Amino acid sequence: MADEFRSNEPHDRLTRLCDTMTKALTADLEYEGNEQVIVFLNDGENCGIQLHGYEDDMMAIVDLMLHMRAIFRANGKDLMIMPLNGGANS
Repeated sequence: MADEFRSNEPHDRLTRLCDTMTKALTADLEYEGNEQVIVFLNDGENCGIQLHGYEDDMMAIVDLMLHMRAIFRANGKDLMIMPLNGGANS
């Protein structure tokens, strides 16, 4: 997975679609400006993701994991996340 990189600008079809979805959200009358959003798209071959409203990517990861756990629990399963190497960076 060496092709991943972080960019502040959309760089392909899926990230442009993510950007369009985020722009639609911020244009909505109910948007208050304090919402934190993760837009994730997958077309079966590639993925696009956009984070909006997060100051720190790690907080987005925490929110994503909490939502994933809720999806698992809603399906009668449990999701446990355990760090490798005691959580130390490799």
